[in-house]
Amino acid sequence: NDFDCVFAVIAMVANKTLAEVRQVAVDKFDVPLHGPWWPTESMINGLCAHFGWAATVYKEASTSAELPDIAFLMVDYNPKTEIGRHVLFHRQRAAGGVEYIIDPAFWVDQTKQVRRDVKGLPPSLWYIGVHAMKPAK
Repeated sequence: NDFDCVFAVIAMVANKTLAEVRQVAVDKFDVPLHGPWWPTESMINGLCAHFGWAATVYKEASTSAELPDIAFLMVDYNPKTEIGRHVLFHRQRAAGGVEYIIDPAFWVDQTKQVRRDVKGLPPSLWYIGVHAMKPAK
């Protein structure tokens, strides 16, 4: 589905299947099985929390250095409609700060679905930072 990019990036971080994340969205966040919908910030936060991850509000950055180690980036953003789609950004500090992006869109060329050319990001970039929740004591 063209709208499943946000579910896909959540699935990647949470180590779940796309179907599992989508089903939780349908069951708990009123996403329709069919038809149009848009992922709200609160839905993204709620889905992440359901799977043990904390998510921030949308924030703006101008370089990848300003991004947290794990983030959902808004790409193909249209400022008039204020919509875009999501990709996963990851910085591996243990590997010397290697940064890469995973783009789940099925229409993106396979050679660009995993890429390390993060320097070519737009000058104004919206993202949601994510990190694992601390286990309850």
